Amino acid sequence: MIIVISSVLISIVVFQQKFNDIPISHMTRDITAIAEVPFYTGFLSQLGIFFWVATATLCFFSSKFSSNNIAQTKLKKFLFYAGLLTVLLCIDDIFLLHETVFPKYFGVPQKLVILIYGFLFISLLVKFYTVILKTNFILLGMALFFFGLSVFFDLFPIPGVNPYLLDDGAKIIGIISWFFYFYSNAVSLAKTPKKA
Repeated sequence: MIIVISSVLISIVVFQQKFNDIPISHMTRDITAIAEVPFYTGFLSQLGIFFWVATATLCFFSSKFSSNNIAQTKLKKFLFYAGLLTVLLCIDDIFLLHETVFPKYFGVPQKLVILIYGFLFISLLVKFYTVILKTNFILLGMALFFFGLSVFFDLFPIPGVNPYLLDDGAKIIGIISWFFYFYSNAVSLAKTPKKA
């Protein structure tokens, strides 16, 4: 599995170099080194990636390795689907899917991509609302509120106020709230007595 995954990733780099003339170094080196920008460039964004990855890891690990208690089955499914959504949001954050990739390369407007993400959030909430109501849903509410605020500031900048501080500031609060919400769920599952 290690060889397969590694080979696929390296093959993507080679393919891009051979067929799209993208220098290998542009796909293998650190962004700050390629762009020749200070090491602190993207500080808040990079920290956000850590929280996305940590959240996805918690969700997948908890859904896979926690108790087989039937009462927890729906919570485990919720964590699994939330992990998938978190991975999508993380990839979007790293590669700027909704801001650049979909609009520029596929002709999908940014607002439509954001609407699709909103639909995915709503679907998760509707499908698992009975589970969510038994969790520390205030943290989830905080996360969703600040994600929404970030999207609002992204689409409708306030004149005279730094748009990056508002948009990215709200986003990092949302990401950290998202992490702590799922951390609390993972702890709850870990404490559940194991039953056959």
